[in-house]
Amino acid sequence: MKRIRLFHIFTSLLFVIAVVVALLQKKNLLLSIIDSLFIIGITYVGLGALLYIFQKGFFNGIVYAFKRFRNSTKQGKYISQFDDLDEMKEAHEEFGVQRSYSVTTSFLTIGALTLVLSIVLTYLLYT
Repeated sequence: MKRIRLFHIFTSLLFVIAVVVALLQKKNLLLSIIDSLFIIGITYVGLGALLYIFQKGFFNGIVYAFKRFRNSTKQGKYISQFDDLDEMKEAHEEFGVQRSYSVTTSFLTIGALTLVLSIVLTYLLYT
């Protein structure tokens, strides 16, 4: 719960910084705010999408294939004796591992809302 609260404080601080930077620029104030909102929104949606992909275990198959390839070579078997990087399990054990990130939905929700807000403000500004 602390992470979510800290995330919301950080996001609010980021929005305040964006408005202050927009005020300090000599361009159109509303246009600067829209640009800042869009950049914040696209960054949050991108980070949220990456967290979602990692959370669902999309790269588990790739990691498992690299481990099998490393153990299939003579040098790889020799090197794997000295580190615990290659704890080979069965495929069903490797693919079942999923991580859970508590801020994924927050990233996606705030990013999507910010993107929609910037698009609506852009539409209102230029029509």
